[in-house]
Amino acid sequence: MKKSFVLVAAAALLLSLAGCASAPASSGSSKKLNGVPDFVNDAYLNASEDVIVGIGTYKIGNDRSKMGTGKTFAETRARADISRQLSIIVKDMVNDYTATSEIDPSAALSFQETITQTLSKAELKGSRTVKLAMDDTGLLWVVMEFSKSAAENEVNQAAAAAKLAVPQAAAFDALQRMDAAFSKEAGGGPVPVGD
Repeated sequence: MKKSFVLVAAAALLLSLAGCASAPASSGSSKKLNGVPDFVNDAYLNASEDVIVGIGTYKIGNDRSKMGTGKTFAETRARADISRQLSIIVKDMVNDYTATSEIDPSAALSFQETITQTLSKAELKGSRTVKLAMDDTGLLWVVMEFSKSAAENEVNQAAAAAKLAVPQAAAFDALQRMDAAFSKEAGGGPVPVGD
């Protein structure tokens, strides 16, 4: 299910960046991404279950002198894709927490926004490029992986900082909720997708 989750996030990224990619709203882990080169699909389909996959692009055309800059931009976009996926997981976790706690809805929203803002600024240390290649149109593609254990650490740190800003969320256990979210994905449960 992790791959289905990544599919939705990758499709949104690709639609906004490449303008030509689309993917089905729901698919199994054996389905390829639509509108992406085979080398991206291969890296995506062969990813380990214990990672989150991010995809980034940058158009360099025929100008090979832009390769270094293009790689940097594409990697940044792949990290942004991973960060967006983490934000979706956090939104689902906070919604679940809000439903089972007595926290005020506005405090829960503030808590979620604080975590999401922290994650958007995270460097995602430990993310690594597993594929870097250019398609026939001069679009540079990067596929990055970020381990779920590192993701849990990032969210836990962001949640700890958010608890300082929103003390009503002191009982929120980020590590337990991340484990549950990843187990839900692996167990075939619903994919945590937000708006």
